[in-house]
Amino acid sequence: MRLSGLLLLMCLTVPALAQTVPQMGTSNTESLEVPVAPQPVVPDEIAPEVIAPLQTTEPQLGSEGTEGVVAQPEVPQAVPAAEPAAVAAAPATSEVKRFGGQDGVFRMMVIGDRMARGLGAGLERLTELDPRFEIITRQNDSSGLARPEVYDWAGAVPKVLKGGNFDGVLVFMGANDRQTIKVNSMQIEFGTPEWDIAYRSRVDALLARISGEGAKVYWVNLPPMQDPLFETDVRKIAELQRERVVAAGGQFLDLTGDLTDNAGSFLLTDVDDQGNEVRIRDRDGINFIKAGNTLISELVLSSIRLREGAGELAATGVEERPDASPLQEPEIPTVLSPVFGNAGINDEAITIEAQVIASTPAQEMIPDSSPLGKLGLKVARNSLAQRVYLSGEVVGAPVGRFDDFNVG
Repeated sequence: MRLSGLLLLMCLTVPALAQTVPQMGTSNTESLEVPVAPQPVVPDEIAPEVIAPLQTTEPQLGSEGTEGVVAQPEVPQAVPAAEPAAVAAAPATSEVKRFGGQDGVFRMMVIGDRMARGLGAGLERLTELDPRFEIITRQNDSSGLARPEVYDWAGAVPKVLKGGNFDGVLVFMGANDRQTIKVNSMQIEFGTPEWDIAYRSRVDALLARISGEGAKVYWVNLPPMQDPLFETDVRKIAELQRERVVAAGGQFLDLTGDLTDNAGSFLLTDVDDQGNEVRIRDRDGINFIKAGNTLISELVLSSIRLREGAGELAATGVEERPDASPLQEPEIPTVLSPVFGNAGINDEAITIEAQVIASTPAQEMIPDSSPLGKLGLKVARNSLAQRVYLSGEVVGAPVGRFDDFNVG
């Protein structure tokens, strides 16, 4: 009986206790809150596609009803910095083409016969005020390539070029080559195939000697000739020259178009800058006179400037040689009176200040070491000369003298 009452009391007490126990997840203020795992901080620079693996996954129950292992958040891998775009290697700086030698001066030797002498003289005149060129002429009026026994250019070139540091050699010859070529004991007549072969060999030998000295080859074409028969033969020689020069990599300068008229005929005269007709060829119909030498020199120099990349002097602003020292401003002496003088020995200036003359005692010879002594002058005090030198006064002629133009 007592046991039954105890069981009944327990049954009534348990439900009441169940109502006072706070339920997990209710809004009761004393309920426990489930802590939320903090979200990892994602750097701004990480791309969005990298963020997804960083999110924390919810715990999963095992397939057998046991609590599954909580998936660990993936450790963010350091995102390698983007490889910088490969810097394109700067193209190798091409070597600047230098005009002439190390000092910027183009040294050229002119070789050949009488026409080369005139060409060289014209080039020297034209380049006198152009410090970028230095012209030296070596000629033999009767020479050529057909007769080395007269003058052997192939043998002479290494000697004349030795030590000169020449940048180029200008060849102008061939007018004397319309003759027999001697090869050992053989006499080879002009106009035959054998002559052409022998002449090519002579041209090749000269070209090889020039190139062997480190100089460029500029070869001037033979000009038109007045005599028709001679012109025909000269054209054959010129073509052989052109063939070998081009084959050797030299520069062949053809002036024919500037030395013939519109019909292609021999041009005896030309028109100068003022529109005047001037003669350019000699009476022999072969050589040039001074005006003609100037003309062909202008044509040759313009062609070389173009091929060497050197503009006209006026366009470049070159005024002096690159290695020249700057001009020094002359010192201006400070004087109290007019200065007179002359150029003495060795261009030494002999100047005399008027004040020095004024203070010179009358009838006294000035020592040789003084300015007046150098001129051998003796000046008397209060003399007419003293007035002129002291004040620079222009004294009129004495009355009645033939140069007295006063009226009245």
